Amino acid sequence: MLVTTVLAYALLVGFFLIEGFVRQGKDSKNMDRTAQDKGSTTFVSVVMGMAFVLIPLTPLLNWWGVGSLHILWLGIVGLVLGAVGLVVRYVAFTTLGRFFSRILREVEDHQLVTSGIYGYIRHPGYLSDFLIFIGAALAMGNLIVMIVIPVTFVAAYAYRIHIEEEMLIGIFGERYREYQKASKRLIPFIF
Repeated sequence: MLVTTVLAYALLVGFFLIEGFVRQGKDSKNMDRTAQDKGSTTFVSVVMGMAFVLIPLTPLLNWWGVGSLHILWLGIVGLVLGAVGLVVRYVAFTTLGRFFSRILREVEDHQLVTSGIYGYIRHPGYLSDFLIFIGAALAMGNLIVMIVIPVTFVAAYAYRIHIEEEMLIGIFGERYREYQKASKRLIPFIF
């Protein structure tokens, strides 16, 4: 299980590398909250911060025997999910370019991007977070982490998506409603 643990850490490093090198412009890195955000960035940040603490501490939980669940195939599935998440994240960031930001707000010359991966799903960046962090949790081999990460991420991102779609309807109106009909939220062709 040492290999899956090390590779789970590599997923988190990959998350940061993409985060740091692919975001374009100062607006994409700006963390100044706006009224449009309605606390969703804070909620997501708290959940993500918890994951960044919990996942690296998982070997200690396993060593203490708390929730330890070493199933090799589950670890491999987690690593594959996480790797797919890194690819999705890169594609999402590069497709949106300067419009990809950490907070919800309207930017100058705001455009609705519906090409590439956004032609299939409206929130590939959030899908990538699910895949990376749930993948890392599975790879760590701990039942507690495998439960806490998905439950907290679902809560945070369900709220975030609701607020973001409200904001985008306010910005783009009927164009966004048509886009909602033509695409799925997170899983192509399904949801």
